[in-house]
Amino acid sequence: MSSVPKRARLVPQQDGTQPDEVVHVSSFVLVRKGVQLLLLRRQKPERMAGNWVLPSGVINYGEDPGQAALRMTSEQLGIAPTSLKLVDVQSYGDRHWDLCFLYSAEVPNVGAPSGDFDKAGYFDLDALPAQLSEGNREVLDMLKSRKIF
Repeated sequence: MSSVPKRARLVPQQDGTQPDEVVHVSSFVLVRKGVQLLLLRRQKPERMAGNWVLPSGVINYGEDPGQAALRMTSEQLGIAPTSLKLVDVQSYGDRHWDLCFLYSAEVPNVGAPSGDFDKAGYFDLDALPAQLSEGNREVLDMLKSRKIF
């Protein structure tokens, strides 16, 4: 690993090509009921179908991370959260770098999941599904190691 820090930069890409380096800035929403955590099961995109994930997504360019978390919760769970609190910021990767804002949210109930998801459910923190997305598992493991969770 180089001792020279990388600097973020925008590099125009030709249509149909992938950049050498990718940055994803995301918000994740932790909805808990006691010791259980709310997860959604993806049905779209097809390559991710069957994976359980936290309500989350990539933040739009220029969007406030908290506003993105509110938007994602409303879109993905079909209901707006009644409270939202920033609990952690995490950073992973090298050539594919993820910067993640994690929020704790309260929702009065869960509406109908959006079309990208076919099911929502609460899971015990010690018994999360085997099909939990690897990236989401990494986020939750970091929360546990920092004793936030």
